[in-house]
Amino acid sequence: MMAGVCWHASVARGPDGPAGKTADLLPRTTMRCLAPLLAAAICCVSLPALAQEAPFGLRWGATIEELKIRGVTGDVVLDDGSIRTVQARSVSGAPADTGSVRLIVHRQYGLQRIVWQSRDLSDDPSGNKALTAYQKLKASMTDLYGPTKSAEEELPSGLAAVPAGFFLCLAEDGCAAIVSVWRTADVDVRVRLVGTTTGTGWLEAIYLGPDWSDVTQDMKRRGAR
Repeated sequence: MMAGVCWHASVARGPDGPAGKTADLLPRTTMRCLAPLLAAAICCVSLPALAQEAPFGLRWGATIEELKIRGVTGDVVLDDGSIRTVQARSVSGAPADTGSVRLIVHRQYGLQRIVWQSRDLSDDPSGNKALTAYQKLKASMTDLYGPTKSAEEELPSGLAAVPAGFFLCLAEDGCAAIVSVWRTADVDVRVRLVGTTTGTGWLEAIYLGPDWSDVTQDMKRRGAR
């Protein structure tokens, strides 16, 4: 989708009127009627439609410089010449419970991946608070992106009776999984609960921009991992 923008142009006057004597070949009334149409045909240029908005007030395709303008501060922790990973210290549009934000910026495609993590969830051995926070975030994502594309929410029975069992189980492969996925034309989103062997965990949301598949193809071509 393209948006048109017209620029007004003036015709240089010659000694015999606009563009010299050739201006007299058409009646003045005809020239007045045609002028707006001619200006539109000659001077209109096409500009890209509004850019695709990313979470936290960011924009898919943004450069490092644009991210700074949009309120991101942080450090480039990885730069392979094509992809830069930014560990943000602050993102002005991120929620209050943000623990960390990582931004993946490609040299050609700009910002195409956002990894958001909440602050650590602690003092919750049964996982009840964590599950409530997950369901709240899931509901918000559903409001934004529609029904989930897929969801896996499996927990073994009797987990609540085991001290710190909830997060330990999440950290163990095959024990439990709490994850939901959304997919639209512009973005893929995955929300999950992450557990650690120390009995804590956090919420994580991964956003993939519209050109992420091109980024992964570029990574494969270059042998990046």
